[in-house]
Amino acid sequence: MSDLRSCLILLALLACPALTADAAETASTAALAASMKEAQRSSGFEARMSVSTAVAGVPHTLKIAVVGQFTDERERLLIRGISPPEIRNRYVAAERSADGRITAIAYGENFAADHAEADPFAKLFGSELVLWDMFGAWWDWPRQTQGDLEAGGGRDCIPVRSVSDTATAPIREVQSCVDPGGRLALKTQLYGSRHMLLRTISVEKTMRKDSGLKAAKRLTVAGVGASVSEIEVYSGDEHYAVPADTFARLEFAPAANK
Repeated sequence: MSDLRSCLILLALLACPALTADAAETASTAALAASMKEAQRSSGFEARMSVSTAVAGVPHTLKIAVVGQFTDERERLLIRGISPPEIRNRYVAAERSADGRITAIAYGENFAADHAEADPFAKLFGSELVLWDMFGAWWDWPRQTQGDLEAGGGRDCIPVRSVSDTATAPIREVQSCVDPGGRLALKTQLYGSRHMLLRTISVEKTMRKDSGLKAAKRLTVAGVGASVSEIEVYSGDEHYAVPADTFARLEFAPAANK
């Protein structure tokens, strides 16, 4: 086993004398990214969110329910519209497989007559929320670099830059500022090609999970231009028992994406 691998397993990354400073930093960043991914692991969770979006100064508020299941084999999300009436019982289901591909489908109560492939990079129900972001896919990327500790909204966090190794990826780079103790990114900026900033996710208020880690209680997602969504998590269950048929509709998603 290599010195680098040994250090990662023992989590004594900077204490390994055989590593150069650069190698130690790489190992430390890899461990931090792995810890962020591990913090997402759950056999089931449910959350309800109030999402207020202002477009050109005009507010629009909706409520959604999010059910998730993140295991080593696959990661799945189901978003259900609660209000207003035009999105009530509208659904978007998505699954991220072990190879990173995301399959998504949108449907209504009459599934047979009303279902279609969904774009995981599209905005949800006209808000600034994006399915792809909710999976935190960048923590799997092989290229991660770490900066020095800095203050983010009055709270200490570690900057981490994640870069995709896929030239055609819609998201090419993600810059996060991570609270390592709480395993929560307090600020996340997503960039497309030519380092174009697409949106910024900022955690304004946190809550403590049963595990002792932190989760976002209130956050904002600022898109390009004047569009901003303010999100408040108003109820939830960390140990949600996911019914067996919750994600059954994903079986009907277009085969090309599977």
